[in-house]
Amino acid sequence: MGPTDSSANFGNVAFFGLWWAPVMVLGLVFLGRIWCYVCPMGAIVRFTQRFGLHRHFPMYTRKWLVFGLPVSVLSLTALTFAMARWPMYKVGVAYTPRLIPVYWLTILGVAVGVSLVYQRQAFCRYICPATGVMSVTSKFSPLEIAQNRDTGVACATLEYKSDFLSTDRRCTACMKCTTEQPEEDVELRFRWPGAKVVTERIPLVDEALIALLIWAVFPIDHVLGDAVEGMAVVQRLPGVLSPTAAYLISIAATIIGFTAVNRLASGWGGIDWERSFTKFGLAYAPLGIMFTLGSHAIGGLLEDGGHALNVFARGLGLPLGLPAGASPELVSAWEQFFVTGWLWLAVLWSALIAWQVAKTMTDSRERALKAFAPHAALMTGSTYVVAAVLATH
Repeated sequence: MGPTDSSANFGNVAFFGLWWAPVMVLGLVFLGRIWCYVCPMGAIVRFTQRFGLHRHFPMYTRKWLVFGLPVSVLSLTALTFAMARWPMYKVGVAYTPRLIPVYWLTILGVAVGVSLVYQRQAFCRYICPATGVMSVTSKFSPLEIAQNRDTGVACATLEYKSDFLSTDRRCTACMKCTTEQPEEDVELRFRWPGAKVVTERIPLVDEALIALLIWAVFPIDHVLGDAVEGMAVVQRLPGVLSPTAAYLISIAATIIGFTAVNRLASGWGGIDWERSFTKFGLAYAPLGIMFTLGSHAIGGLLEDGGHALNVFARGLGLPLGLPAGASPELVSAWEQFFVTGWLWLAVLWSALIAWQVAKTMTDSRERALKAFAPHAALMTGSTYVVAAVLATH
């Protein structure tokens, strides 16, 4: 089990201190879905499904209308992400080493169970808590792995009406495109971060919901969740129900707030409700991505990155004596910049994407401005509140 102190426990530090942030976060932002290439869960799924029933998982083409929006099984990844993150900080798994094996064994059990029933890495494509997040964040990465023409290899991207790896948005790194046709090139493309939101051939409402969830569980829940949890009526809830209620309220408030603003924007701009929800929803992802990158990845490394590496090295039997973290002055300077500059760079990034979306969906600059203005106001206003609250902490 190791030390009960989470900051000195190898498993806790390896997963929450190093893998989740910064390795996972930095990988998602700069390298897209690269984690799938080294994920141990993917290897377990590929092995287990050999002995399963090989049934087909329901395809994304089957839709259910929710508030006039077509939702498919891909929205399962939004649900599993919210459910997987909930015990991390609301139940305390991130701070309780004895709960980490329970947490991982639960996810492993689900992965094995799904793989014994369904084929084509159904867990990795539809249920893994990280797969939907990677599908969204990969759109904002400057790198993309893809092919330009048909290779004759049956790829998971067939569900996006393509006979080859035309997009890595749901790639699970099965490597069939290279092992079955090694002479065919798989390209590493460079692109403007976020350009995929504007140019994507088949935008999906499910991915917009995931983007809004990323915004909800990171900056919004850090502020609104704490405020809700401090309310007397919520504090009277027993056990983990209090933080859970705050968590759910943060998610619901984010989605409802965006929906109301987008209803106004689509009406003013005279644009399609479903298309505007999908495209503008994805434009909010940088607000969550940048918050996580600045707070958890960069901020965490500066504060105690050296200590985390020391604990990790000791767990592997390697002597390492790095300073625990950066100087207090540097940490303080970063915290100040995070509030006064970093969060506003996120707003600029999101706003630029939203403006491009507005221009592509309207036939005049005036209508584009009408569609863009409500979203710009929501991005700016919500970030101002987040920054103001964080500045007082």
